[in-house]
Amino acid sequence: MLPSPDMSPIAAPTPVHKGKYVPYLDGLRGLAILGVLADHFHVPLPPIFHVGPVGVRFFFILSGYFITLSLWKVREANLVTPLQRLGLLLRFYMQRLMRVGPPFYLALIVGAAFGIREIYDHFLWLATFNTNHYIVYLGYWPGEISHYWSLAVQEQFYLVWPLFVLTLPRRGFMPCMLACAIFALVFRMACITTGTNEVIRWVTLMGCLDSFAVGAAIAYLKQAKLLEKIHLLSRTWMLALPLLAFSCYFVARWITTLQHDNAFLALAESFDAVFLAWLLVAALTGVTGRYGGILSWSPLVYLGRISYGIYVYHVFIIVLVSPWLIADGMDTISRTLVLLAVTLGFSALSWHWLELPIIAWKNRLGEGVRKTKPASAFADGASAAIAG
Repeated sequence: MLPSPDMSPIAAPTPVHKGKYVPYLDGLRGLAILGVLADHFHVPLPPIFHVGPVGVRFFFILSGYFITLSLWKVREANLVTPLQRLGLLLRFYMQRLMRVGPPFYLALIVGAAFGIREIYDHFLWLATFNTNHYIVYLGYWPGEISHYWSLAVQEQFYLVWPLFVLTLPRRGFMPCMLACAIFALVFRMACITTGTNEVIRWVTLMGCLDSFAVGAAIAYLKQAKLLEKIHLLSRTWMLALPLLAFSCYFVARWITTLQHDNAFLALAESFDAVFLAWLLVAALTGVTGRYGGILSWSPLVYLGRISYGIYVYHVFIIVLVSPWLIADGMDTISRTLVLLAVTLGFSALSWHWLELPIIAWKNRLGEGVRKTKPASAFADGASAAIAG
């Protein structure tokens, strides 16, 4: 089983545009994608460091954060006419597809060209971002394409979330995020207690909704300028919060050792969400010392910037390259290093020659909208969506 992002799908790297850039977020992305690679490359690590699923959950939290923050900016533009709102939503969906689609479809083309049969057999499911629904239909993980479940979940989240954020009353936003988190937990528990196939609680949007809701809640706090007040907490709280967060991480690792029919298994993602929320808040409010030095380390930051491509391509690289390495009798460490080098090289090429040019063109399009309609609230809202 490939326990996936979103990565992706993983969240896409921080958009390249004018504005405040937070390198710590890309540092966290780098750590998250390393966790995914370690699991999928079968690196022999102690169980407590098998954090591929945690990395994917972090990408979901980042997606909830960035998309909600952009939509709050759109909401503040006070678009009033139905035509303006429809135009904004269409632009939003197009921008998301432009960011996520090119590397994804390139991966499908390359995989098909090199004879990965599951792409031919299930192309329509993959191309329409329905891999997670296909996995539910099968009831098992379909090998070479199973990691695309998180991309499908993320795109389905992008489809429904704008309608949710743009219509929800401000005072009801945080209670609704809490309701989403509780709903996801109850859904996972119900799947376990009723003996439902475990892939359903893994790969459906309903089972992942709490991760997106946590990111959205942090975006709300950011937009309301409440995160900036964290430094006003007492020294006791400043020490207690990271201890609580890491305690949640270790509790979640223990929960994953329970029997497969134990309903408390559903709490693992909830405890992970608390831990990951603290990581995100700490990065957004500024970190110092050794932790800040690690997250701002340039190789790790760069790894985070190309993390979407890494996630999209790495399983196909495993499938295509591993047989050659096994035939040569290569040991585990050498095999892992070769796979890592090929994955990073291909992803870097994709970032510089495919993704960055498209991002730059997308940002120029946003600038053009602002120049042609300087007094338009719709233009401001559209550019905010593009920036997100």
